[in-house]
Amino acid sequence: MAEEERARARRVLSFALDVAMQMFKQGIETAVVVRTVRALARAGGIEELRISVGVRAIHLQYCPGGDGAAAEPVVLFGSVRANDARDIGRIGELEALAVRAGTGAISPVDAEREAGILSKAGPTWPWYVSVPGGSLLAAMICLQANGTVLAALVSAGLFVFANRVGWALSTVGIAEFFQVAAKASTVLVVAISLLSLGLLTGHEAASLSAANLVLLLPILSLVSLVEDAVGDFHLMAAARIVTVLLLTGAIATGVMVVVSVANDLDILGEASRVQLAALPLALVPVTALVGSLGNAILMGTPVRWWAVACGAGVVTSLVNWAGRTVLGLSAPVSIFLATTVLGLLAGAAARMLAVPTAAVTIPGLTGAVLPGPAMYLSLSQVFARVPGSWDAVAEALLSTAAIGVGVVLGLQLAALRRPAAAVTEVPLA
Repeated sequence: MAEEERARARRVLSFALDVAMQMFKQGIETAVVVRTVRALARAGGIEELRISVGVRAIHLQYCPGGDGAAAEPVVLFGSVRANDARDIGRIGELEALAVRAGTGAISPVDAEREAGILSKAGPTWPWYVSVPGGSLLAAMICLQANGTVLAALVSAGLFVFANRVGWALSTVGIAEFFQVAAKASTVLVVAISLLSLGLLTGHEAASLSAANLVLLLPILSLVSLVEDAVGDFHLMAAARIVTVLLLTGAIATGVMVVVSVANDLDILGEASRVQLAALPLALVPVTALVGSLGNAILMGTPVRWWAVACGAGVVTSLVNWAGRTVLGLSAPVSIFLATTVLGLLAGAAARMLAVPTAAVTIPGLTGAVLPGPAMYLSLSQVFARVPGSWDAVAEALLSTAAIGVGVVLGLQLAALRRPAAAVTEVPLA
């Protein structure tokens, strides 16, 4: 390989790897990142690219002469960072840049410049905009757990307080494990304090603590690991399992520390007796709309995509409701059906409205089918030694896994319906 060719290949692959690292950081599923890298490489004239995704790592190798070539191949390696800290606005900008660069609509120099700007850009929304979105979501979950209006209002304020506690710890370099443990402890300390002062009943304290602890659960990482496993990226899925177990362990640690100190107040026992509300049909789309909007704001969704995100949440919730009540399906099967429809909607929105599918799937599944309350309540029943509680945990885990499988299937079905002339190497996903 001539030195000029090596320099050109290295520049093309360095740009593709930079975009891939930013996409991984925003939690985009591995299959989409790999397709993006291939498209960017092909746009730069590199056809024979080998990509290997390992445990938190991606390896690119370009050897145009094949295995028997005497020339030294161009090899690049990147360390992957992927977690629940998604910013849907940034996801959309990255995917739009990848599409323009992959189709030649933007010059390589301009594409590299824009990628550099995005790597240094802050979140789409400042914390004082995104965090209230989480407050809205916390209040909605509290009401779903049969909480009162007072408990929902306190739950919203508690979300902001716990979030700022975690932020304060992050500014001094405390590891994420201890940040999550501290936020879980903060939630229970406030709930127990209000219970002790007689400002809340035991049921209210349990419902608002359930709502806030649900939002700490790494549900999106669990969904992502299922997507990676289904997409044959098993090592990346295994790495996500470690993240899920670590953050879940952090929540359990924070909870147990507080409960062991305040063992005279049976907050876990009270939580185990909380029942999720069986919402009438009229309220199903309302709660889904509120939940989808709250999560859309929390995840940095631009205003222009709020209506699509909320609409997807409403449709998904109605499909899930029909599966449970009309068809009599179990929770995992009903959620699988609903999220398959969600994936189809996301694929259609990407094709017709140029909306990244993350702007549809993440708010939609959070507002409509996320089994976070069921998972928290089932775990609290385990801690309280309620008979049959492990069955509830297993169903909650199966429901979460069904989300990832359903979304992937829906996106693939949506891609199959796309006309051949419209197919691109970098789908908005």
